[in-house]
Amino acid sequence: MTRCKAFKLLFAPATMLLMALPAWPAPFFSDGFESGTLDHTEPGVQYGSSIYTSVTNERARTGQFALRFTFKGGATGEDAWSEQRLSFPDRTELWIAYDLYVPLNYAHRTESGASNNKFLAIYRAPYTDPGFHLNWSVNPDGDGGSNLFLHRYRNGTEQAARPPADDLGVGVLTADDRGQWVRIEAFIRVPSSADSNDGVMRMWKNGTLVTDETALNNYGGDDENYFNELYLLGWSNSGFDEDTVLYIDNLSLSEQSLAAPKPPRNPTIRIEVDSE
Repeated sequence: MTRCKAFKLLFAPATMLLMALPAWPAPFFSDGFESGTLDHTEPGVQYGSSIYTSVTNERARTGQFALRFTFKGGATGEDAWSEQRLSFPDRTELWIAYDLYVPLNYAHRTESGASNNKFLAIYRAPYTDPGFHLNWSVNPDGDGGSNLFLHRYRNGTEQAARPPADDLGVGVLTADDRGQWVRIEAFIRVPSSADSNDGVMRMWKNGTLVTDETALNNYGGDDENYFNELYLLGWSNSGFDEDTVLYIDNLSLSEQSLAAPKPPRNPTIRIEVDSE
């Protein structure tokens, strides 16, 4: 006969509980800029060129420091530029996430010529001779805010720029975002072959999809269908009427979304069974 000898609720030590939980991949690079510099590196990952950027304690999402991007103001027809590059080992897919502060005076103006501004670019270095290459840029929304626009290459040839295929109804930077931090998260995957159209560009703002492209034919080319560098923000064709300063904090690169739900930390329940 088999009978239950005892029922015990065992609250295992925290270390034992952690061992029992599924392993969620940590970012392979993360920086809250708390060193006060751009000297932070992790294996194979380091900052590259900085154009009108600096680490500052003027404003931060968390901690004391963030990365400042300064776009100098100018007259109509004058461009502006502020950009930060980051290199990493060759990859075919990537999650990137960061907090972005939109200043109170943010105003994306409409010019008679090009008015698009760079937002986030991912590519195979060097940028001047791209294999795989895509970027999100932003166009004026007519109310001082910005809507996303997609740019990508295929086999080394630039494709026609276009808005996201799905009208998701969410601007990436809007008038309502002024004076606020927004959370940006993006996922990029290269196509599996030259003939496939399974490349991915997805982006979330504060957890809401603003780009959902999952059928792109943006093959990078033979032996070039990967990426190893990115830059944040960048060239502004619209320019700005006055000095406009944005901030980035809590930057991370990962193999998995950092927004993935974590399993609950429930106590371990163990039943001891005694056979006779």
